[in-house]
Formats: sequence, C-alpha cells, structure tokens
Amino acid sequence: MDEELLRLGEETLAKLGSRASEMQALLAANFPQKTLAEVQAAFEASLAGGAPNAEVTKVGALLREQAAAAIEDFKAVEMWLYLKTPEVADGNNFGVEVQAFVVGEIKKMRDEITAMVDAVSAYHLLRAATMEKIIKTPSKSTDEESKVEVEGDKTTNKSTKSSKTSSVEATPLADYVKYIAALDTKEYHSTYAKLVDVRNAYIKVNTLMSKNAKRLADPRGDKEGSSSNYSSMF
Repeated sequence: MDEELLRLGEETLAKLGSRASEMQALLAANFPQKTLAEVQAAFEASLAGGAPNAEVTKVGALLREQAAAAIEDFKAVEMWLYLKTPEVADGNNFGVEVQAFVVGEIKKMRDEITAMVDAVSAYHLLRAATMEKIIKTPSKSTDEESKVEVEGDKTTNKSTKSSKTSSVEATPLADYVKYIAALDTKEYHSTYAKLVDVRNAYIKVNTLMSKNAKRLADPRGDKEGSSSNYSSMF
C-alpha cells in the first residue's frame, strides 16, 4: 500500500504545474472580459420563468469539479509527505520541520478549497428563496361531486372528480428582479475568484515542493527517504 501511495504522490507532484495551466485555460474559456455591470445587465434581461441561471450553473458545476479534483491531488501530496517522514529521532530534525511546515500549508489550502464545494448548493438555496417572491407557483384544486342514482329497487352512489389549476399573475417588483440579477452576478464573480484561488493553490503547492525538494524527499540527508523519481521532477 505504501508503495502505491508513494507512486500516486509522485504522479501528482509531476502534474501540479500542468494542472495550474489547465485552470488558467478554463478561466480564459469560461469568463470572457466583461464588466460586472455588463454581466448583470445580461442576467437581468434573461431572467424569466423562474429557470436557473444557465451561465452561473455552468461555472458553478465547473468550480465544484475542479475543487474536488484539487482536494484529491493535495491529499495525495500530503500522504506522500507523511510517508517520507522519518522515524522520530534526536537531532538533525530541520528537514522534518520543513516537511511539517509544507504539510500544514497544503492542508490549509485544501481546507479552503473544500469549503468551495458547498458554494453551489448555498447559492441555489438563496436564489430560490427570492424567486418565490416573484414567481407564482400554479395551485391545483380538486372538486368532488356525489349523486345518487335509483334503478328499480337498487340505489347506487356515484361520484365524479374534476380538477382545475389556477395561478395569479402579478408583475414582480423591479427591485426583486434586480436583486436576483445582482445575486447571479455576485455568484458568477465569486466562482471566478474561487477558480483563481484553486489555480493559485496549485502554483503555491508546486513552488513549495520544488523549492524544498531535497529536504522533503530526504529530510535528514541520509538517503533513506530519497526518491529518484521525485528528484527528477524539478
């Protein structure tokens, strides 16, 4: 198991830089140059019928997937570092302290990214609460009518049911329309900022690992924790 985890960690270490580049490409493809005023105007114009905002939904799903992938990558790096940590001994612990520092920094970034996974559901919940104020859900009612039929000396009870749907159309308050468009704009920008944070986290982890490669792979300099695969990555 240890060897498999070490291999996974080394594969993850090798792709940290390319993952940062992938994140940059996703940002460029999904967030064209626009002011927030232009974004809100477009959202406000397309707000109708209570449907979710398609653009915000798309980038929100993108964030969730990329955040989940980053969490797995950083877990793999953390485990690699744990497996490279030597047994407790007196003296010559500077390399071990470097390992502990790097693990702590990666964990902090991973915790921040983990919180991003909940952003999608929180946004939809808040949006739905406001949409209820401007979208009237049709109501359905059922009427039942009973009648008695007499045929000879036999009496039969029969009932018929009918249903009708009704809704009250009302012009939504302009401020609610603007609020929802502003909420969509805020989530759109927040998603962009979070994806930038994920990209930056990959860069930071890659920098931490590359600048401290020797200490991290062999913290005491006794070659017991060295890895030819790892040293060749940087």
